Amino acid sequence: MKWAFAIQRKIRLAIMLAVLMLCIIIFSLIESYNVSQMSRSFNSIYEDRLIPAVDLYSISDHIHNKRHKLFTFLFTDEITPEDIRGYLQESNTNLDKLISKYETTHLVKAETSHLARLKKNLENFRRDEMLLVATAEHNKQVAKKLYLSNLEEVYEELNQDLLQLTHVQTSVGKELLAESINSKSSSTLISKLQMVVTIILGLMIMILIITNKQVLLKQEKYTWN
Repeated sequence: MKWAFAIQRKIRLAIMLAVLMLCIIIFSLIESYNVSQMSRSFNSIYEDRLIPAVDLYSISDHIHNKRHKLFTFLFTDEITPEDIRGYLQESNTNLDKLISKYETTHLVKAETSHLARLKKNLENFRRDEMLLVATAEHNKQVAKKLYLSNLEEVYEELNQDLLQLTHVQTSVGKELLAESINSKSSSTLISKLQMVVTIILGLMIMILIITNKQVLLKQEKYTWN
């Protein structure tokens, strides 16, 4: 009976050891997942939020500079029609590159909508720019009136588009940061649980070793007798 009890106890201890080892494996997988999530969130913050935010600033800067150049062309004699056309063409090329680069990042639904609106308004902006330059070559006074009556509204729409995109960037960035913080908290908890399970596992192994030694001593004593 003592032998049967000893064997049953060993089996129970072995099962408990297997369960503890399984827990450690599961905890390790969860921790690896959390680390992966944190890495993905930080990469997304940098690649899909920080860099595009800088690109939005560059887009805004190009639009502002075009507005200033066009105003200077219409209301002064400092810039010739050929110069303004060359400048606008170069600026539009840079804007296309920035927009294309922005589109390669991860876009949420609201961001896609605002970006589509921005692209549409930029097309209208370019059309009105070329119309103003062509009109100014024949009659600058008419071009000035068109600028003051039409283009100011287009500028305001572009500013609103950029503002909405900036708000989306900020909002999604905060969500990604919150996810990273949650993953970090979860990893900290998992690490503590792993430590507890490891300690218990160590104690279980010590119990098995001690129990095994006691059994061997009894066997030797029985043999001597």
